[in-house]
Amino acid sequence: MLKLIDEHFEEAIVVFLMAMMSALIGVQIFMRYVMGASLSWSEELARYFFIWATYIGIAYAVRKDAHIRVTMGTDLLPPRGRAYVRVLTHVIFAGFALFVMYQGWFMVEKTFRFGQKSASLGVPMGIVYLAPFTGFLLVVLRLVQAVLLDLRVAMQGPVR
Repeated sequence: MLKLIDEHFEEAIVVFLMAMMSALIGVQIFMRYVMGASLSWSEELARYFFIWATYIGIAYAVRKDAHIRVTMGTDLLPPRGRAYVRVLTHVIFAGFALFVMYQGWFMVEKTFRFGQKSASLGVPMGIVYLAPFTGFLLVVLRLVQAVLLDLRVAMQGPVR
């Protein structure tokens, strides 16, 4: 069960959010062009689903090692050297993610303190602003996993 969660957690959330967003947009199109009356809240909710899917998707890309990078220089290194360079890049990325989380938390806290609510739905905007914090928290967790894996490769050779 834990392996299933580890391998598919972000993927399941992103698929769910994208499906809900697509369904909402489809309902909105149907209501607007077939029924002649649009929903006032569907576009806003679809936008919030998109925001959450984007930030959770960053963690999913880290999990799948799918971020864009230039590997021309590291491809010249032996496997152990590549692993150490990957650890360094993971640590730098984790530093950035922690900075985003730190700044994001202030934004979330301020938004909840002021009681700002969304225009159509009336939900607290702090819930929307939690997306970067939550997404980058998952990024940090996935980067820790990647660092441990790369350190294992660097210390004892390839795992596979």
